[in-house]
Amino acid sequence: MAVAPFCARVTAVDVSPLMLKVLKAKIDKARLDNIDVVQAGFLTYNHKEELADFVYSRYALHHLPDFWKAVALAHIREILKPGGIFRLWDVVYNFDPVEAEERIEAWCSSYDTAGDENWVRADLEEHVRDEHSTFTWLLESIIQRSGFEIEDVNYSDDGMFAKYVLRALGNTVTTQHKSIARVGRT
Repeated sequence: MAVAPFCARVTAVDVSPLMLKVLKAKIDKARLDNIDVVQAGFLTYNHKEELADFVYSRYALHHLPDFWKAVALAHIREILKPGGIFRLWDVVYNFDPVEAEERIEAWCSSYDTAGDENWVRADLEEHVRDEHSTFTWLLESIIQRSGFEIEDVNYSDDGMFAKYVLRALGNTVTTQHKSIARVGRT
């Protein structure tokens, strides 16, 4: 909704019917008429419009294991115009594996007393146990292999979050992978 006043067309995609219902109510209240709402996910969304200038994802990619993150990022690259921007904000671990126990404990315990009524320690413990957040050094390799250049990145001080500005490279992922495959066979 924040970018709608600056765009000809916005497509909002989410897998959750509840989230889409909330969004539709907000769109109606704001009387915005340039937002299409689509129920789909990273792997199921079928982009039928012209290539996009901008894609934004916040706290969603960590729901996918690394294999599917790579497939999803390649799919996003194919949706974007060459030079287009992908703004990614997610739970991404920016520390070494030997620091994991200490960092995760510090993160979880910070919600014992934070007073945030939306999140409690048990929610963070569940996230670490059941979700697929990964290390920055793994994700950034996947990002680059998927046809993006990392233009900017901001890591949280606690090492738990990352905000990326990614630029779609000139070739699509499909073209890049065909070239790599040809080189590998010669």
